[in-house]
Amino acid sequence: MTDPSERPVETRAAARGALFPNLTSLLALAVSIFALAIGAWQTRLMQGQARASVWPHLSIGYTYNSNTDENGFIWRIDNTGVGPARVESVSLTLDGKPMKTWRDVLHGLGFDSELRFSTTSIAGEVIPPSLNRETAIETIRVNERVAAKAFREGVDRFRMEVCYCSVYDDCWVAHWQQKSVDAVERCPAIADPFEE
Repeated sequence: MTDPSERPVETRAAARGALFPNLTSLLALAVSIFALAIGAWQTRLMQGQARASVWPHLSIGYTYNSNTDENGFIWRIDNTGVGPARVESVSLTLDGKPMKTWRDVLHGLGFDSELRFSTTSIAGEVIPPSLNRETAIETIRVNERVAAKAFREGVDRFRMEVCYCSVYDDCWVAHWQQKSVDAVERCPAIADPFEE
């Protein structure tokens, strides 16, 4: 075997000359992979920012006024987010029993006679965000003092869930009298949907 120092000068120079292009190729490959990773990270970050810029947030609550026969009890759904909320499904129970309509609710509260109230449908609706304007949906407005009081006294007996999605099909479930919402993969089919 020959000692490398005994190789001709041209061979050693050629070996060193071949090493330099290989190192620069490896360095160029490493820089390309790093740039690709940064680009993928930035794309993901921008997608997250785009989704957050249209994030809806529904809250379900009520207002109550005991001193009037107009607007005594109002069941409200507000979109306090920054994007529109597409309502996919609504469920409502009274004492754990599914309700289909507001008339069922009134009957469950002990009212069989005709009452003055107005309702607004929300299933299938798109609720815009309340950016500097009032966009709350009043699902029921009870005008008679006795019925309004019955609604107010029955607040803890109700459970409402509204499943809604953003324009990017990210979905959540809002709950009666709760500020937080639960993220879901998609809105489930409800056996007994509330139809208003």
